Amino acid sequence: MRQRISLLAACGLVAVGLTTPTAMAAESADPVLRLNGPAALALRQGSPQPVALHYGLLDADTFGGESVLTVDLTKLAGVASVKEAAGGKKCEDKGTTLVCKDKGPHSGVDLEAVAVKDAKDGVSGVLTVTGTAAGATITPASTTLSVGGPDLVMRKLDLKKDPKPGESQALPLAFSNEGTLPAKGVVLELEATHGMEFPERYDNCTYRTTRTSTTAVCTVEGDFEAKAAYELAGDSPLHLKAGANALTERFGYGIYPAPTPQQATDANAKGSVAGGATASGRKLVARKKAAPAAASLHGPDLNLADNKRVIELSVPNKADFAAEPLTVKGAAGTTVKAVVTARNNGPAWVTGTGNDPAAVVDVALPEGMKVLTAPAACRAVQPEQYRCAGGTTVLENEKLEFPFELKIEKAVKDAKGAITVGRLGAKGDPERHAFDPVLANNQAPFTANPTVTPTKSPSPSPSGSASPSASTSASPTAGSSTGSTTGNGNNASAAAGRSGGPLASTGSTAGLIGVAGAGLLAVGAALYLSFRRRAGGGAHA
Repeated sequence: MRQRISLLAACGLVAVGLTTPTAMAAESADPVLRLNGPAALALRQGSPQPVALHYGLLDADTFGGESVLTVDLTKLAGVASVKEAAGGKKCEDKGTTLVCKDKGPHSGVDLEAVAVKDAKDGVSGVLTVTGTAAGATITPASTTLSVGGPDLVMRKLDLKKDPKPGESQALPLAFSNEGTLPAKGVVLELEATHGMEFPERYDNCTYRTTRTSTTAVCTVEGDFEAKAAYELAGDSPLHLKAGANALTERFGYGIYPAPTPQQATDANAKGSVAGGATASGRKLVARKKAAPAAASLHGPDLNLADNKRVIELSVPNKADFAAEPLTVKGAAGTTVKAVVTARNNGPAWVTGTGNDPAAVVDVALPEGMKVLTAPAACRAVQPEQYRCAGGTTVLENEKLEFPFELKIEKAVKDAKGAITVGRLGAKGDPERHAFDPVLANNQAPFTANPTVTPTKSPSPSPSGSASPSASTSASPTAGSSTGSTTGNGNNASAAAGRSGGPLASTGSTAGLIGVAGAGLLAVGAALYLSFRRRAGGGAHA
């Protein structure tokens, strides 16, 4: 089963550790170790397939002793059967308890649970785990196990996968509850990478924008019945717009049961609630429907694997990488500071494939130069050539700066090197990005002791961006350079010397990144997101 990275934490479906009072902690020199485990777990009625539970010690990196964990099963009668996971040899079954021993900083125990035979939908019980250890205090953890529950399934959207910059698409979201109990409120989560936008703003949604993504989390009150299907009402539109900076993008959309009041309180205490946007004054009203009899308790979702869908988008756009010319001066034996600079002129932002950098910068040193110190992001590929990796993303109009400290071992007039920006090729050498429309400015001269002072050319006007953002550097810049001059602007001629000429016009488009926006949850909203019930059965892809 896939793990949720944000809503589960926000809904309190991760460990809710009990904090030792400050006064007690101050009086004891023993370390306090927290037990980490799920706060709630749903079991499918009649299913023999066990559900995994893991309890482990947090804040225990320096603890190497033995710990004893006691699993109390007394409150699970008629609800669930819990035992050590298959293959485990840490626990002794004592009937109403499991006593489990482990040793080391990452101590813990793996358990598995199944609903007991003939368990009724809606019944629940609490499993409690306590621990002891010599020289340490262990805080307990508890998990509410429930039988049955909602199973929200998000329907697949048929979106255009290659929208043009500025193009907007409607999001007719639809979902169904395939579970055995109603969902008492739902949470809708939308996640879009940096080049995509949500044009609408609603007061019952919480928005957060980071460097690489925007997340919207909307709470929807009401009873969403089992075996019923729902879709976004026509008077509550949502759209996804490709920005002027869009290129390779990702959009995720999911639906989850709303947290219980206690889970919402826990999420607030953990600081999981995102800051809200300015009120829009637009209220989204849910259309009324006949509500079923309320269950005594609704648990978490029975199957989280079908709650979320992700679509990858490829927007036809360009991003122009350019290297900036660099000049240093000094006599033999002089130490100089020089900042190697490249930039993305946009209009699109760029992401790397997987963990690969979005851009790499090669530095061929002029004759007579030696590197004394190089940035952490740079490494020597030859004695006189360094390769610097930018981050996994480069925003539109962002500079990459790599400060070097160099020694002029031999003062050679008009010594030529080169600065080249591109992407990692199949053999590890830089090559031009396939979406880069201008080849000439991918390389710029790196000159030592020029006989003619170079003239700075004006920088091109910044490309337009749908989502303005501050430019950040890949590494901190050095202070004011002594004996060095950094030129600005494009230089159409490639540097001579060891540069190897301009980049080959090969390569492929950059890949996708994952969506950030973890830990977001809109809790206790008084407004409603408009959904209307659809006729017929469940909404499947």
